[in-house]
Amino acid sequence: FRDHPGSVTASAEGFGWPVNRKQGLQALDDFIQHRLALFGTYQDAMWTGEPWLYHAHIASALNLKLLSAQEVVNAAEEAYKKGAAPLAAVEGFIRQILGWREYVRGIYWMNMPDYLERNALAARQPLPDFFWTGDTEMTCLRESIQQTLRTGYAHHIQRLMVTGLYTLLAGIHPKAVHEWYLSVYVDAVEWVELPNVLGMSQYADGGVMASKPYAASGKYIDRMSNYCKHCRFNPAASTGKDACPITTLYWDFLMRHEALLAKNPRMVMQIRNVNRLSAADRKAIQAQAQQHRKQLQ
Repeated sequence: FRDHPGSVTASAEGFGWPVNRKQGLQALDDFIQHRLALFGTYQDAMWTGEPWLYHAHIASALNLKLLSAQEVVNAAEEAYKKGAAPLAAVEGFIRQILGWREYVRGIYWMNMPDYLERNALAARQPLPDFFWTGDTEMTCLRESIQQTLRTGYAHHIQRLMVTGLYTLLAGIHPKAVHEWYLSVYVDAVEWVELPNVLGMSQYADGGVMASKPYAASGKYIDRMSNYCKHCRFNPAASTGKDACPITTLYWDFLMRHEALLAKNPRMVMQIRNVNRLSAADRKAIQAQAQQHRKQLQ
């Protein structure tokens, strides 16, 4: 498996995933003891060279049934009762297990097999080659993809608001995005991965799972990480040689889908910002976005 994502070598970024019941319980205890207390504060943070941060790293154990959702919830609740973790951290973590994970399972079983074919935004672009190498000038994508290929892991904000955001804005075919996620992540089983990608990340289901597309500019990534401080692109610029491709594609995405998104109450503010753009700015952004997409082919 030399060319596959992840590693079977025991090291800090090698294979450290639980493969039996005892190891699953050890992984849960390690999170409860050492990271849960700060999970709420830093669950959405991203930092160069820090793939693990304060996350639980137990999704694969849950999906392989080495752990039950109930015992994970009970362990987090007990930590709160003992004063070992604040309410915000415990509530945020339990909501992911008891709330979001079960919701995702329901979406999958209610909507498959047709769900796999949904493409509400008619995205047709092929997946860029750099998703298999991490060879890109965009620091956020390079960090998230190379980390994924080394470890088989990225946390939920890297998946949703870096790799997923880019593919949404660039118009990558959602099935190609789904197949990449299913291929590279150690915790990816289809019932949990597919709705998160097609529905939450790519809005390919047209709003079955989420009430709006999670579209943002490079400025969001700048707020949530230090990636932009190590990048040659300017997250505030949408045109010019230093413009962040994500920011350019963000405005282009809103313009391409303006008629559809204008009907969504949660997108009203973003569409109003589009309407403030001059005709010249619109044209320049669209031209730069089109040039970026051509370079991906």
